[in-house]
Amino acid sequence: MGTSRPMTLAAAALTAAAAMFCISTPVTAETTPSKTLPPQVLGLVAHATPIPLSCDGAVCQALVSSFCLQEDRPAPAAGQVYDTAGGGHVTLLARRSDGTIREFSGVGLLSYESDGHFTRTRITMDAARLASLDAAEVSVRIAPMVSLIPVLDGPAPAEIAERDLETAFGAPRFTASDFFHPGKTRPDAAVTLTRMINRLPSAMSGGVDQNAVDPFKRAALWDHVSTSGGLTGLSEDGIARARSELDRCGQFAEMGFKLTLRGCLEGAHDRTMREVNDELWEAEVGY
Repeated sequence: MGTSRPMTLAAAALTAAAAMFCISTPVTAETTPSKTLPPQVLGLVAHATPIPLSCDGAVCQALVSSFCLQEDRPAPAAGQVYDTAGGGHVTLLARRSDGTIREFSGVGLLSYESDGHFTRTRITMDAARLASLDAAEVSVRIAPMVSLIPVLDGPAPAEIAERDLETAFGAPRFTASDFFHPGKTRPDAAVTLTRMINRLPSAMSGGVDQNAVDPFKRAALWDHVSTSGGLTGLSEDGIARARSELDRCGQFAEMGFKLTLRGCLEGAHDRTMREVNDELWEAEVGY
């Protein structure tokens, strides 16, 4: 018990440092990307089951799992805007008040921005569009092989633009799809964790989040996620891993650690995604 807190805090510090680059090797003068390079091209983890967008004020949004496709490029800063490569295959589903559902291509309707880590991307839509779509609720469905290319202030140099397209559509993306394929334990755990994260407040004001301390609130969160249909098709091992992370966050809160449940689950999600990304780099000869 006496060493658990220092070890946890040290691990958290290392985790934060590792998030700056999606690499598994030490950052040196030779490995540090140039500041002039654009952020990494990202991939999205596919979701067969639609992901609800929560509408609060002017924006409807959801957090989804993403991963790094370019080991040598800088990680995106919070708010970095992305576009789907070639339009991508992200579908917007609009549920009308009568229960009927219409499907639209997400192109021109959805926006993508980094949540400050290559492991998390926020999908957003202007809430005012709900009326134009005649929708009471909206959700998104992410097909396999969706890649995101960073939006820059000006045109990218030809060689960078060419490489980004090759990364988004070529061998790097196909290789990554084997590591982040639905049905595998850790990608499924990450998907399950985002389902929980999206049910929690985006910010808390200091102190300990009562959602983390109160076992009944944690149980209610899990009951909602597990019975919502959003975990359909995910592996039992992946779901179990996410549930264990929820329990671990609760244990930390009960031990007196000052944390928010959302922040703790986000940390668990990021570690899970980075584990797979590290294995991807170890398996690649480099792109």
